[in-house]
Amino acid sequence: MPRRLVRVMVMLILTITLFTPALASSMTAETAPGGPGANSVWSPGDKEWMGSSVNTQSKVWFTGTDGIITEVFYPTLDTANVQDLQFMVGDADHTWVDEEKSQTHTVKQVDPKALMWEVTSEDRDQRWRLTKKIFTDPTQHTLIQRVTFQALAGNVNDYNLYVLHNPSMNNSGANNHAKTIAHQNRTMLVASKQDKVSALGLSLPWKNNQVSNAFVGVNDGWQDLLGGQNPDYEMTYTYDAAYNGNVAQMGMVDMGNGNETSVSFDLVLGFGANENEALQATTASLNQVSAAETNYITEWHTYTNDLDSQGGAADDQYYLATMLLKASQDKTYGGIVAGLGNPWGDSVSADEGKHGGYHLVWARDLYKFANSLIVAGDTQTANRAVDFLFHTQMDQQTGRFPQNSWNDGTPYWNATQMDEQGMPIILAWKLKRQDLWPKVQKTADYIVNTGPWTQQERWEENAGFSPATIAAQIAGLVCAADMAKQNGDLNRANTYLSKADEWQAKVNEWTFTTSGVYGDGQYYLRIDENGNPNDGQTIHIANGGGSYDERAIVDMSFLELVRMGVKKPTDPHITKSLAVVDAVIKQSIPGKGDAWFRYNHDGYGEKADGSNYTGAGVGRLWPIFTAERGIYEIANGNSGDAYLATLKKFSSSTGTLPEQVWDLNAPSGKTPGTPTGSMQALNWSMGEYINLLASIHQGKPVGIPSVVQERYESNDPPPHDTTPHSGYQVDYDSKLLKRGQELKVYYKGALQNESNLILHWGNNEWHDVTQTSMRKRSDGFWEATIQIPTDANQLNFVFWNGNQSWDNNKGRDWYLPVYTDQNPVLINPAPQANKTTTITYRGELSPSSRSITLHWGVSGWQQTQNTSMTPNRDGSWSATITLPSNSYSINMAFKNQSNQWDNRNRLDYSYTVTQ
Repeated sequence: MPRRLVRVMVMLILTITLFTPALASSMTAETAPGGPGANSVWSPGDKEWMGSSVNTQSKVWFTGTDGIITEVFYPTLDTANVQDLQFMVGDADHTWVDEEKSQTHTVKQVDPKALMWEVTSEDRDQRWRLTKKIFTDPTQHTLIQRVTFQALAGNVNDYNLYVLHNPSMNNSGANNHAKTIAHQNRTMLVASKQDKVSALGLSLPWKNNQVSNAFVGVNDGWQDLLGGQNPDYEMTYTYDAAYNGNVAQMGMVDMGNGNETSVSFDLVLGFGANENEALQATTASLNQVSAAETNYITEWHTYTNDLDSQGGAADDQYYLATMLLKASQDKTYGGIVAGLGNPWGDSVSADEGKHGGYHLVWARDLYKFANSLIVAGDTQTANRAVDFLFHTQMDQQTGRFPQNSWNDGTPYWNATQMDEQGMPIILAWKLKRQDLWPKVQKTADYIVNTGPWTQQERWEENAGFSPATIAAQIAGLVCAADMAKQNGDLNRANTYLSKADEWQAKVNEWTFTTSGVYGDGQYYLRIDENGNPNDGQTIHIANGGGSYDERAIVDMSFLELVRMGVKKPTDPHITKSLAVVDAVIKQSIPGKGDAWFRYNHDGYGEKADGSNYTGAGVGRLWPIFTAERGIYEIANGNSGDAYLATLKKFSSSTGTLPEQVWDLNAPSGKTPGTPTGSMQALNWSMGEYINLLASIHQGKPVGIPSVVQERYESNDPPPHDTTPHSGYQVDYDSKLLKRGQELKVYYKGALQNESNLILHWGNNEWHDVTQTSMRKRSDGFWEATIQIPTDANQLNFVFWNGNQSWDNNKGRDWYLPVYTDQNPVLINPAPQANKTTTITYRGELSPSSRSITLHWGVSGWQQTQNTSMTPNRDGSWSATITLPSNSYSINMAFKNQSNQWDNRNRLDYSYTVTQ
C-alpha cells in the first residue's frame, strides 16, 4: 500500500518539487533514483483474516485487512517481511485507476475447518471484481493467491491490472533492496534485507514485461499511477532495482488478447534465506498450486477432526478460534504470540525494525492460549508451548520469566510480572510434565523469594499487590508443591504450601478495601502498591489516564481468584466487588450485551476523536471480560449463554474477536460494540471464546487447577449454614479466623434462653466496638455473622441480652487471635474446659521439621504437658488434647527434633478457654 504517511498534501508537494525533474531524466535508468524514500509504517491492527499451514515445514504466516494482504511473516512469527500486497485496477485508456484496498469487499472462509480465505473486492462503480483464494503451500515457504479478475462491463482487454507489493524485509521497511530477476522463463520481483529474501512470481506473464522497483513516496507504483496533482493513470517507470530504502515493487499482469470477461491466475510470494532459496520456493509452488491447495485443506481437516467437539456444541467460531491459536504458534521455537500484527499499526514506524507489536510471546498470554487448546483437545500444541516456556524463554539460572520475548526467547520488555511466574508452573502441572520439575522448582523458589508484590500486574502498568497476580502465584505454588511431592521433595512441597496458604489468607488484607468510595466501601482494588488498601495512596494511571486515590480504581481482575481456584465464587469479597465493578466499569451495548472496561480511567485506546492511540487515549471495552464474567456465572450456578451470544455479536464478520470494541461514548462514525483499530484477532479473546463455550457445555468452569480448588474450597466462607459442635457454649470455624473473612460465632451458654441476644465485639483489645444482633437457630444455638477487619490481630467479644444480663466468660471475655504470620495456630473446636480440641500449626518450624512437639499448659502455664504432633498432607501439624476443668486459658509453644522453638518470640501462644 502506498504508504499511508505519504498521502498528505505536504508529502505530495515535496515529491513533485524535489523529484519530478530527476525522474523525468531517469525513466530509462536501471536503478531507481530518489532513495531512501518516505518513512515506513506497519499495516492496521484490525485484521480480518490470517492463516498458515498446520505443519512446521512451511514457515510462512499471512494476515489481511481492507481486502488485501498485510503483514506476512517468515521464518518466525516475529519477523514480518511485507507491509502490504494488493492490486490496482485501471482502464486501458488511462482515465482512472482504483486501489483495491479502497473498494468494497467481502471475506469468508472457504471451509469452516480450514484457514483458507476467499476475498472478493469490487469497485464502487461496479466495473470490475477480483476474487482471491488465499493460503500457504504446506511444502514450501510460500504464500499463494489464486486470483480471478472479472470484467463487469466490457472484457478484460478494457482493463489494466497491476500487482503492488511493499516489502518490509526482516521486520523493517528501511534499508530494503528490490530488483527484477529472470528465473526459469519467469520474471520475478525479488526483495531482500540481510538473510531474508522474497520472490514474487506470477503464473501469467507480466504484460510487455512491465515491472518496476522503486522508492515509496517518490516513484513507487502508487505514485506512478495516482501521484501528483494531475495523475496520468499510466505505468511509466520500469526500474530494474532500488537499493537501501523503503522500496515498493509493481508489475502489470498480462491478461491476454482475447475478448474474455474473466481471467484466472496464481500469484505466489516465496521466501528464503538467500535469493536462490526464495526463487526456488516460488517456482516450486507455481508448479503445484492445485496440489498445495488440496494439501492445505487436508492438513487442517486432519487437525480439526481430532479436536474435542464439546459434545457437538462446538460451532464454527470455536473451530476458527482453535485454528487461529494453533496457527499462532511459532514453528521453530514453539511459543504462541499474542496476535499477528501491531495494534494501530498504521501509526507505528517500521523503520527501525525493533518494534515487536503483539507478535511477541507473553508467558501469561501463552498460558491462556495453551489452556484453551487443552480444553479443545490439542495437548500436542500445548506441550510444545510449555517446552518453549521452560527451555527457551525462562532464565535458566534464576527460573524467572521476562515480561515478554521474541520467539527465540530473547527478552523484549524485561519487567517482572509475578503472575507470569506462576502460570507456566500451572501449565506444566496440567500437562503432567514431571520432566520439567528441575526447572519448575527454580521458578517456584523464585516466587517464594520474590512475591507476592509485583513490578507489574496483568495490565503491565503498575506495581504492588494485585489480587489477580497473587491468585496466579498461589495457584503456581500449590501446583509446584504437588509436583514436588511426586518427585519426593517434601521440604519444598511444605515450603510452597506454607507460602501459598499465607498469601491466600492475606490477599484480602492486601487488596480489599473497607473504606472505598463506591457502594458500601468494600471491594477489591485493581492494585495496591504498599499492601494497605485503606490508606488512599495515589495511583498513577499509564497512557495518560491521570492520578487518583487507589480506592477509586477498580477492575474485574479479582475474578482470577475464582478461576485459579483460590476463592469460591460465593465469597462475599468477590460478590461485593462484582457489584462495584458493574456500577463503575460496565456498559450494556444495545442489541449486543454487557461489556466491561479494563478499569476506570484507562488510557489505552483510541483518542476521543477516534484517531489512533499513540501513547495516550481513552480505554475502550474488552470482549475478554464478557467471557470471563460468563465463566464466573457458570461457576456460581448460573447460565453463560447470554455471554456467549454477546461475544458473537462483538465478533467481526469473519468470526474473529478483537482486543477492544467501541463503547457507548464512541466518536462519530463508530458503532458501539464493533471492533476498534487496536488488534484483531486478539488470541486471548479467541481463547476465552473456547473456554466459555466449553464451560457452558460442561456445566462448570474449565481450566481451574483442581489441586488448588481442592485445597481452598473449604477455606472460603461456605455458601450455606455451618453446624456448631454439640455441647460447646461458644464455637466458630477456626479456619475462617482470617483478616477480611466472614466469621459465624455460635453461642449456647448461660444466656441461651433469653428472648434477645447481642454479640458485643471489637478487635485488637476492644477497638472499633460493634454490636451485632444474633438469631436463634432451631438447634438452640444463637448465631451472628461478622466481618473480621483487615487489620485485626485478635477479636474480643462478650454476649448481652440488650438489658442487664451479660456473659463475659466469668470476667475474662473471649479473646480469639486472628490467623496471620504472627499467629500460625488454628484451634477447632473453640477451646472449652473439659472438652477435646485439635491444635493445628503452620508456623516457621513446619516446612523443615521431621517432628514437632506441642508444649502446652493452662491458666498461665499450669499443668504443662508435651504432646507429639502428626504431620498433615498440606504441610501443617496437628495434635488433639483435652483441656482440664480448671482452665481459663491455654498456653502453647512448639519445638522440633533439633530443639528449635517457636514461642512467638517468647510471647507464647495464648487463647481464651470457655468455662
